[in-house]
Amino acid sequence: MVSSTSKRRVPILLLSLHTLLALLLTLLLGCNGGTVLNGSQEPLQIENEKLKVSDFHLNAFVPIEKKIYDYPELPALYESLRSSSDGYCEIIHNRKPFRRDVALKLISEEYLSQFWKDRFWGSFHNLVSGCWNFYIMNDVRPFDDFRLVKSLFPEATKHCYSVGLMQPYIMHNILGCEDLNFLDVDWRIHYAHFQLEQMFRDQMFASVGDVPESIRKLHLGWIAFSPTPVQAKHAVTPATLCRLNQNECMEHLSLYQKNRVNLSSITWNLAKLHDADFPRHPGMPVVYLSNAIEELYTSRSQFDLLLGRVAASIQVGKQALFAYHAAGTDEIGLYRLVRKAEKTVDASGPLTPNYEIETICRDRYHRANTGALKEYTTYFETVSKTQNPTACKTLIQEMDRD
Repeated sequence: MVSSTSKRRVPILLLSLHTLLALLLTLLLGCNGGTVLNGSQEPLQIENEKLKVSDFHLNAFVPIEKKIYDYPELPALYESLRSSSDGYCEIIHNRKPFRRDVALKLISEEYLSQFWKDRFWGSFHNLVSGCWNFYIMNDVRPFDDFRLVKSLFPEATKHCYSVGLMQPYIMHNILGCEDLNFLDVDWRIHYAHFQLEQMFRDQMFASVGDVPESIRKLHLGWIAFSPTPVQAKHAVTPATLCRLNQNECMEHLSLYQKNRVNLSSITWNLAKLHDADFPRHPGMPVVYLSNAIEELYTSRSQFDLLLGRVAASIQVGKQALFAYHAAGTDEIGLYRLVRKAEKTVDASGPLTPNYEIETICRDRYHRANTGALKEYTTYFETVSKTQNPTACKTLIQEMDRD
């Protein structure tokens, strides 16, 4: 016979065991690197993944019909872009003779003459039409750029923006971004990102060993400087995505598979840098530029527009960070933008954000693709108030010693 006293103890004992198990589970997750979800405590949802399109792309490309696409709409959009672009690229690469009806499947009547006049090897319009695509990461050890940012700003909530194919994934893995914003003027780079996102959702990079086989399924076409004949679909290997440090590079795809759940949102910006969307944020925007602000890609007026857009996204007194990486080298620069109180302006003129630029660190930049190393500077050096900044290499060495 069970006494009334023992009956009263049963629920107390069960509650204690339940609490103990919960505490044990928490400890186990903590010891094993359990996932800490984004601020909403929910995994990344498809409604928080969008493609945003610039006015230029909307007006220039026939398959693009609106400025914002939700995730479920992207497969049809990219298939339409891919098929129409492949036909045009066959003309561009002299595989087939020019046919106006084929070109007009991709490019609007209004823009066709502009594209056709600039159809030569490596041109801007060949790039944006998807016929000359830079998938490979040419930056040497961008891992160090992001490690330095993390070391200098460990507590900041980081809203991350990045050009390139591999760099955004590396950026999030190291910085632990609140949200991730992909920047590229080339729709095929975004198409590659979308394919990777589908693979991440299907858990195709669960381990590093899965990576080589999974990336073979990517549909990457018309690769710039391809060692094999340029074509609509290339075979994909680690060397297709990363020129150097391929093992570390591939590890980051597997690591991102685990870390993407921590993101609150993903935005693919199909736009030039100065046309990209920089929404207002309470945290710190971190913009990884690679070498995209060189004169070849960005004019001074476009650079100023970029700074103004980023400044407008933060409050007075807050800061944003830009990371520059010289092509084909490990030379980098970190630049801080601080939003200032607005200056008094003529009421009839536009109110542009007031800000200051300072150089946190900067290596001496060299162009390594000219046969001989040639030193150069960027637009940042013309606007930064910092004289004789510390070399970033010095800060990285100090960081590694600590």
